[in-house]
Amino acid sequence: MKKIILFIAAVVFLISCSTYKKVQVLKDALSKKDTVQVQLLSEKSTVDSSAIVKDILDKIDQTKIDFKTMNARFKVDYESEANADNYIVNVSIQKDTAMYITIRGAMGVIGLKAIINKDSIVLVYPLRKNKKIEYKSLSFLQEVIKIPFNYNTIQSLIIGNPIFMDNTKVVSYKQNNNKFEVGMIGVLFKNLIVLNEDHTRVLQLKLDDIDIAQHRTCAISYSNHVPVNQFQFPIDRALIVSGQSRLEVHMEIKEFDFNEPLKYAFSIPKPGKRK
Repeated sequence: MKKIILFIAAVVFLISCSTYKKVQVLKDALSKKDTVQVQLLSEKSTVDSSAIVKDILDKIDQTKIDFKTMNARFKVDYESEANADNYIVNVSIQKDTAMYITIRGAMGVIGLKAIINKDSIVLVYPLRKNKKIEYKSLSFLQEVIKIPFNYNTIQSLIIGNPIFMDNTKVVSYKQNNNKFEVGMIGVLFKNLIVLNEDHTRVLQLKLDDIDIAQHRTCAISYSNHVPVNQFQFPIDRALIVSGQSRLEVHMEIKEFDFNEPLKYAFSIPKPGKRK
């Protein structure tokens, strides 16, 4: 059961890769090597720097997918230091309100359902004889994953939007092999964002903990983008979280839609009532 709980925490990171290749570890945008290579904002005049930073942030903001609802079904493989497994996962999201997640294991049997809202999580275990429902605070997932995130961060991860962008400062940028790399510093993380040449798709994210004692790194790759209105939605994702422990997840989205009625929403069974 602990394995499934760990998996639901991994699912909210929404990562994956249909060929299940490992994520290529990105170089640290803020390392000494990079600070020599990149074009630093401090080298620009105050006026030029402000204009450049605004243009960079505008480009990143334009990649964000806007939506009202989202439904998706995907295959997920995950591996931790303790175990490995694969699942079929259904997700429905009502933007800024709630996420509904259903996890199926072997033979299509539902092992876990979860509802995530702004400040809490409800876990439903259909196969249990006792204590089928558990209520947790959102900090429960934070404790499992070891990365502090809120509802909006989880939502952005599932959709494929950049994360930990609040209160960040652009410290470096460069064009590299037809990709645009931006280094940023926030309160908790150094954030390296890689966009494609025309800045319409997020290709990679890398978070490094500012507190070196934590040794936390989260590397995410996005690929196989498909057009959704004026946006680009990544079908294949891969994520590696490493620090005191390691978690690796790969996912291939099999089907999805936006701004349609919630397909996988469900209600919580009332205590004492049979299904």
